[in-house]
Amino acid sequence: MTTKSSTSHIKRRIWDDLGELVESTVKTTTQELRQTFSPIKILEGIIGEGNENSLVDKNKENELKRKQNSTPLDTEKLRKIYQQQDKKKEEALRQQLFQLVKRGEEEVLQRQKQQEVEKQRMEAYQEQEKKRKEEERKRQETLTEIPKGKIRRSIFSPKKVAQRQQAEVKPATGKQ
Repeated sequence: MTTKSSTSHIKRRIWDDLGELVESTVKTTTQELRQTFSPIKILEGIIGEGNENSLVDKNKENELKRKQNSTPLDTEKLRKIYQQQDKKKEEALRQQLFQLVKRGEEEVLQRQKQQEVEKQRMEAYQEQEKKRKEEERKRQETLTEIPKGKIRRSIFSPKKVAQRQQAEVKPATGKQ
């Protein structure tokens, strides 16, 4: 919001400076015209007092006419054109700012989703690790329960070695 107020302040300052420039230009040109375009000199030229002075006056009048042939500066029209250009630029900047904000929001949402997925993956990994440790602990308990050594069934039968049970081996589950 501060950029909007600062740009409007800058625009106002530019317009004020432009207005002052136009006013000073108009004042100086009107003063110059008054000095060169005096009605007394025109009357003298019409009456014909001095042929030399009349030629100089006619040359000056021709110069004035050439200067007056240009159209006067329409400041209101210029002001409207500049305002339209400023509005277009302001709208373009507003669109760019909107796009930046939109991209920023999308990036934040993407990061949040990524963090959630990472959190779920870690929870699944920890759960799998707990299950694996529990199975390993159970396997260790079953191994300690198996009798070791030789078993004698009776005095008359030969000695037999106890068969050891092999723990089940399952292929690894989950992602590899």
